[in-house]
Amino acid sequence: ISACLVGSEMCIRDSLNSQPTDSVLRPMMHRSDNFFAEQLLLMVSNAVLGVMDEQRLIDTLLRSALSGFPQPPVWVDGSGLSRYNLFSPEDFTWLLLKMKQEFGMQRLQQLFPTGNEGTLRNYYKDLSGAVFAKTGTLSGQVALSGFLNTRRNRLLVFSVLVNNHHSSTTDVRRGVERFLTTLYNKY
Repeated sequence: ISACLVGSEMCIRDSLNSQPTDSVLRPMMHRSDNFFAEQLLLMVSNAVLGVMDEQRLIDTLLRSALSGFPQPPVWVDGSGLSRYNLFSPEDFTWLLLKMKQEFGMQRLQQLFPTGNEGTLRNYYKDLSGAVFAKTGTLSGQVALSGFLNTRRNRLLVFSVLVNNHHSSTTDVRRGVERFLTTLYNKY
């Protein structure tokens, strides 16, 4: 909100948040809407820098709050997995651990889809409430990163990236599902 008395230097400026942050993040994580993610990045840029400049915001974040990536990523926009954004699975696990430390698992479990929800619909039905993850899909690539609470109550942080596959996306996703189910049962 910004209000100024005409002809005066007296102004009131304040933020007005119409929705709690998580009510915006949860649908984005469940639907995987790249346009929406891009708009959020621009809004954060405006709030942090006073200007909608995603490259400047990305550079600022990589020099400050996100300066610890194990492998320097190539990050160009808010669309997540793309031909232009290049993050390693190690980078994703580092980021997930940072999120867990800063936000706590309870909050993250509310944001990420679990088995048979959102982008995990029809997958991980037997791991509902145990896996909390975000998908990424491009032609020839399938990615899944998140948290897995194992049968023995151990928390695993994982990131799986399958590149250049020539089978169906469904077959690759089912293979990743079998892999995580094995980890769930073994650990």
